[in-house]
Amino acid sequence: MLKLKLAVAFVALTGLVLLLMGSTYLTVSLAIICTAVALALSLHLVFRWFTGEQHDYLLWFFLVAAYIISGSMAISVLQDIGAVHTVLSAVIDPVQKIETVGYYTSSLSSIAILLAVIIPQSPMRDDDDED
Repeated sequence: MLKLKLAVAFVALTGLVLLLMGSTYLTVSLAIICTAVALALSLHLVFRWFTGEQHDYLLWFFLVAAYIISGSMAISVLQDIGAVHTVLSAVIDPVQKIETVGYYTSSLSSIAILLAVIIPQSPMRDDDDED
């Protein structure tokens, strides 16, 4: 789970850096995609912690649902800023970048990082066979 926690934090921070440093539709779109992936991975991490790392169909169903939800949110933000019908090398308006994408990326990346930090290293198990 440590590798997954590091991956969540790395992808979320990459999305935030891309949003802050970039000024084109490409960098803003990549920031949105990084945020969506980090959110889905952090929700998967939370669910793995709650279920105790059981590898059953419920875990895979939740992972698919988390990717669908975060992906649909990312697609709606991409459509709001017009990145779907615009050349990705075009410069984005800074006000539009902050109003639409800034709130989405900063809030969801912060939630993903906090979830990755708050979740303990591994679920507690009692493997002692004492009778």
